[in-house]
Amino acid sequence: MSEDAVKLYKKAMVSLQREKLALEKELSSARAIISSAEKRLAEIDAAFSGSSSVNRRGRPVGKISKKVKLKNAKKTVVKKRLKNKLSLKEVVLNVTKGKRLDAKQIFDAACKAGHKFSGKNPMNSIRVLLYTNKKLFKNNKGKFTTT
Repeated sequence: MSEDAVKLYKKAMVSLQREKLALEKELSSARAIISSAEKRLAEIDAAFSGSSSVNRRGRPVGKISKKVKLKNAKKTVVKKRLKNKLSLKEVVLNVTKGKRLDAKQIFDAACKAGHKFSGKNPMNSIRVLLYTNKKLFKNNKGKFTTT
């Protein structure tokens, strides 16, 4: 090998070593940033799951209301309600007219009649309606009919 080739080789090696050190330095700082970001994400997840050690009053952390206010807009986003032609009370009155049915049978009949339930537990809605409206519905051992 000639002296020029050796000098070029040494210069290239020094340049590559400098670049390697710079990249290792960048990598270590990036790892530190990732570590701090992961810690912050863990804190946020803990806050959403309610496992935070901070005692709060009122609504639990992580519960979001159905209305979400937008920061820059004055409009609010509202979950759309289902539209039924008849109210649940009217549907149940029509279903139980002249029949003795339990709550499950009334629920099935209301569904067949086309009533849409928006809650997570529609049977609860029907039971509340049946047991609280004693003037409208007669209860005989869990079987309901109109009065």
